[in-house]
Amino acid sequence: MCIVCPPSTDRSSLAPVGNIDQTFRGNLVTTDAVATSSYAQQDSVPLRNRSRSDGALAAIPNGDQQVTSAQLAQHSTEDDCWLVVKGKVYDVTGWSEQHPGGRVIATYAGKDATDVFACFHAATSWAQLKQFYVGELVDPQPVPPLLADFRKLRSQMQQQGLFRCSKGYYIYKLASNFLLLGSAIAFFALWNDSLWAYILSACLISLFWQQSGWLAHDFLHHQVFRSRRTNDLMGLLIGGVCLGFSADWWKTKHNTHHAAPNELDHDCKAALDPDIDTLPLIAWSVEMLETLPNASHRMLVRAQHYFFFPILLFARLSWCQQSVAHAYTLSKSQKHGWDEMLCLIVHYTWYLGLVFSHLSLGRGLLFVLMTQMICGFFLSIVFVQSHNGMEVYSTEKDFVTAQVVSTRDIVSGVWNDWFTGGLNYQIEHHLFPTLPRHNLGKIQSRVQQLCEKHGLLYEKCGMAVGTVRVLQRLAHVASFA
Repeated sequence: MCIVCPPSTDRSSLAPVGNIDQTFRGNLVTTDAVATSSYAQQDSVPLRNRSRSDGALAAIPNGDQQVTSAQLAQHSTEDDCWLVVKGKVYDVTGWSEQHPGGRVIATYAGKDATDVFACFHAATSWAQLKQFYVGELVDPQPVPPLLADFRKLRSQMQQQGLFRCSKGYYIYKLASNFLLLGSAIAFFALWNDSLWAYILSACLISLFWQQSGWLAHDFLHHQVFRSRRTNDLMGLLIGGVCLGFSADWWKTKHNTHHAAPNELDHDCKAALDPDIDTLPLIAWSVEMLETLPNASHRMLVRAQHYFFFPILLFARLSWCQQSVAHAYTLSKSQKHGWDEMLCLIVHYTWYLGLVFSHLSLGRGLLFVLMTQMICGFFLSIVFVQSHNGMEVYSTEKDFVTAQVVSTRDIVSGVWNDWFTGGLNYQIEHHLFPTLPRHNLGKIQSRVQQLCEKHGLLYEKCGMAVGTVRVLQRLAHVASFA
């Protein structure tokens, strides 16, 4: 989630924040954090110089206003959006149209957003809050021990330099990834008459796409460079040219997922997290069944555990279609939409040019379908391990609890760490989204201790066990459809 984003930042960043420059928007992006805790900054800010919902202020005196929790709760929609950061109330109504993170800002309307703001914004963003300032929250709730310990842990990590990345690591990751592509092209070009070379080449290209996705993810979380612009550019190029996904489409979707993992709307039970917005094909909780409009949709859900794996094969095709549609729509209204379109055009030019310069139309189409389906499975089997089968909730939770109860870690190992792009440390990533991939394992034991101390279930298992638990959840929900 990104609320206020300055045009530039440096290594003192604390969390992902989108670039206000119109070339790149809507990303969960940050650079590295400094030792000074973000929670201790900006103890006082000037009065707001404007309100974005002045009509809602009629009952509150102008100036340095005193706001109660009851008054805050009255401003809990996207059209009337107040939130709290470190005991101060801000009116961000209407900001979602300019907000680099998009409409995700509304997920914390009427709530305390201190921890999510600190995790997803640069240190310089604190000063930007003054333009939205309403006043002080006069009856703040005491900081729960869990959040106090979490903030202490984050400060310790900052002091230890864990938010600084190893450039050598990412040079290695880029080089090894392009080695996959080079190997795929070699098998494809030199031995395309061999069935096994044909299949192996398809698998290698699929792995290249998958690993490109993990790299784009790291860059767009601003884990690598000091400059957000450079991170965004790398994410745009790797995501668009290599993988074939719109970076802006992914960022918009991913922002909301981080802000509301596995969360449902309290009233209508619709998915707030786009990653579980999979109806009418898949329902991840019994509550979600309430949103199904008729019996035919329930019939689909009754069989969801049987056709789950076939659906995964077509995931990439769906995401590619959404990416092209998003970039095309964006290009009609915003200049950087053309950057997205250009990257996608380059992707399909090199990929389809490679295929049809060596294969007949029929064999080429078969190869295209094979690579799309294999990559769809490689990507989605990692995604489903992370959150599916974990708690789906519609009640309000604090930032740490929401991330932990909805997330699963997969045991570490050479293969798992590589194949999942470090997303097997999903709990750690969700708590510290700007922590470089190569440092996630270094904090796992400390996160486990934090969860154990405060009675939070920390789920960690092998990939096979995780898959079984996902299928068990699907079968359980299907039995109620």
